[in-house]
Amino acid sequence: MRERKRIVFVNLHSDWMLVKTASVYLFKFSLALKHGYIMNYLVDHPEYEICNYINDRGFSWLRNNNDALMKVLNFFRFAENRKTMKVNGIDMNKITVLKSVSEIKQDDLVILYNVCSDNYRGMNGVYAFKALSMLHFHGKEGESDEINKANVNCLFGEVNLETNCELYRRYYHTNKPWITHPFVYAKRFQDKVPFNKRMNMAFATGTITYKVHNEFLNTYGDSCNQPTRKQIKDNPEYFKNTIYCTSSDYLEDNEGKKVNDTDFFPVKIYKKVYNRIHVGRQEKYYSFDMVEAFNSYKMCIVGEEVLGIPGIGFVEGMACGCAYIGLDIPAYRDWGLIPGVHYIIYDGTKEDLKRVIEYYQMDEHQVELEKIAKTGCDYVRANFNGDVVAQNLLKQLEEKQAEWLRDGKI
Repeated sequence: MRERKRIVFVNLHSDWMLVKTASVYLFKFSLALKHGYIMNYLVDHPEYEICNYINDRGFSWLRNNNDALMKVLNFFRFAENRKTMKVNGIDMNKITVLKSVSEIKQDDLVILYNVCSDNYRGMNGVYAFKALSMLHFHGKEGESDEINKANVNCLFGEVNLETNCELYRRYYHTNKPWITHPFVYAKRFQDKVPFNKRMNMAFATGTITYKVHNEFLNTYGDSCNQPTRKQIKDNPEYFKNTIYCTSSDYLEDNEGKKVNDTDFFPVKIYKKVYNRIHVGRQEKYYSFDMVEAFNSYKMCIVGEEVLGIPGIGFVEGMACGCAYIGLDIPAYRDWGLIPGVHYIIYDGTKEDLKRVIEYYQMDEHQVELEKIAKTGCDYVRANFNGDVVAQNLLKQLEEKQAEWLRDGKI
């Protein structure tokens, strides 16, 4: 039997991709555990030792750069860890807390998250294999400098940004190997309603967000990150008999308070806290049962990001037995999905989207539609479930680490 493999996370308790953080249980932010399945898998497999390296940034999910405030919060970072583990129902005895970067061993597998920028702190001095998740990458030129400075050895994510994302190719300069894995549906997404009992329309959903930094605007020309979702939402009459839309604008409830460089420090803190608590609540969007909604329709649409990244909702819809309608982009093929077999494609225009839906609404195409829905559902449930994806991802990461060790990179 092999020695337990150590998986080291940085500030695990503040990583909102992996656990329910203080931002959720204290400030009621929306829960987005897109990688919670990785933690569940590791907790259930004793051959792995889960380590949490807690660096010098307490409550790092606040993303605050004020040194004075962070010095105060840092005093409570270990208490934050204990509370967060308790809230998540994780036995503290199953988590090895590392209090110094020197406690990270050369044969540890260190997993970092680009979206959690404080993960980089001190990593340039760590001589272990470091894998960086690029889920929710920001798309700013300076980020690649951070990745290179931290001596990251491998990038992983749901989408290979080098082959799918123009913004990444234009502004990132990171010559690192990639590991791609699918999105994972939560277990509550089940196929519950017979296909012939569902409404013969498409259900469209997803959050509409905006990116206003120069790199994004220079690449795509418009700040909207999900143009298909906005196109459907803005044309209800055009899609009246084909699509039922629940897509929600991230800023529609509250655009927040603008933080200015000239604001006094207390004012900046007030505005930042206000924005974190009030902006993006989308109370109407989160008020309905998404599983029930997917099970009510024969087709679904979760418009992709202009970055070339599908939304996680497409996996959830397919897992509920919907025939998914999406663009013919490389990401789907990377996961083994075949157009016309597992999902339906259209050319990205509202005219073609309506044409495709109307085609599959016809009585003579119902058998074909149901076959695509079932084939897609079966494929997703077999290949995009948490245990399968976590097992394959960890296997690939360990293989990359073994190659790195054999090459004598330490």
